[in-house]
This record gives sequence, structure tokens and C-alpha cells, in this order.
Amino acid sequence: MVAMRWPILGTAIMVGSVSFAIGFIGPLLFSDSNLGPLLGIFITGPLGLLAGVLAGIILSARQQGQPTLKRELQWLAGAWAGALFFTWASTLVGIGWVAIGAQLAVVSCAGSLFYGFSAKLPACARRSRPFILIGAALTILSSIYPPLDPASVGDARYAFFLDPRFDASKNVPEYKVYPSMLFVHWLVILAVVACAIFVERMSNRHDPT
Repeated sequence: MVAMRWPILGTAIMVGSVSFAIGFIGPLLFSDSNLGPLLGIFITGPLGLLAGVLAGIILSARQQGQPTLKRELQWLAGAWAGALFFTWASTLVGIGWVAIGAQLAVVSCAGSLFYGFSAKLPACARRSRPFILIGAALTILSSIYPPLDPASVGDARYAFFLDPRFDASKNVPEYKVYPSMLFVHWLVILAVVACAIFVERMSNRHDPT
């Protein structure tokens, strides 16, 4: 009932709760490690919440009585911020497929929203969607080839996120992600996208046609 009345929040709560329970209780039942429940706290819980939000966005957009998608776009922006925060937090142990997958899931949802429900989009969002998706793609690319901490690698500046020299499971890794510089990269991409959207809006405002 909650998911039907408030599809985004309700779906996020349901999927997030189930994912958290699986990650928290599962290791207690099938593992002897005291660290097992951390899986639910740091991995399955946040990712389940993100998946629930994205599913709820699509469900909400499909509702017949939904004239515009302003609320869905706000939730989508929050989901994108959450995926980036998850990626940034992952730099402590090395960016993996889980973090990249979270970003790809949000971008896939954005593409579905932008082009599958185009008639419901506000005019400004409809015109800006190519810039937003290009910026998101560049952000994912910067996560796939993250900047390296110069203190750990010398002259190297970037590396593929699956490079074995990031592996910290058995010893001190040779490569470490430079989280501050990665954040700067994201800010630069955001600024470029914002400028492109601003220029596009100004050109449309002064276009007599």
C-alpha cells in the first residue's frame, strides 16, 4: 500500500530493508566472522536503497495521473549524489564493480526517464538531457580511470580501476586512489555541464523562433 501511494519512497524502503536484512542477518547465519553484518551496513543496505529509489522513480513516472516528472527528477538527482558518495567512500579500499555498477544503474534510469517519458519532462530538462547524460558518462569514466595518490605511485597519474595494483586484500596496495582529486574532477565536470546548460538556455531565450 505504501509503495502504491508513494512509489519512490515506499519502494526504496521495502527494497532497502530487504537488502539490508539479507546482508546483515545472512552472514550471522552462514558465517563465523564477526564482521559479516558489515555487508548489510555498507554494501547491500545502501545498494538496495538505491535500487529501490530507481525502481520507484520508474514506477512513479508510469502513473497515469503524473503530469510532470519534477519530483522524479529530484529523486534522480539525489540517487546520483548517493551513487557518487558510495564511489567516493569506496576509494578507501579501491573502486570496484559495485561502485561503477551503482553509477551505471543511475545513468540507465536517467536515460529511461529522459527518453521513455519525454512528454512528461519539464521543457528545461528535455533540452538539457544530452548535456546531463554526457556529464554523467564523463563522471563514470573518471571513476573507471581514477587519479592516483602521487605519494604511492610516483610519476603515474591514472590507472584502470581493476588494475591488480589496487588490490588491498593481501598486502599494502601499490596504487591508491586520490579521493580529493577525484572529487575535483567531478566538480569540474559538473561546472562544464552547468555552463553548457546555461548557454543553451540563454540561446533559446534570445532565439526569435
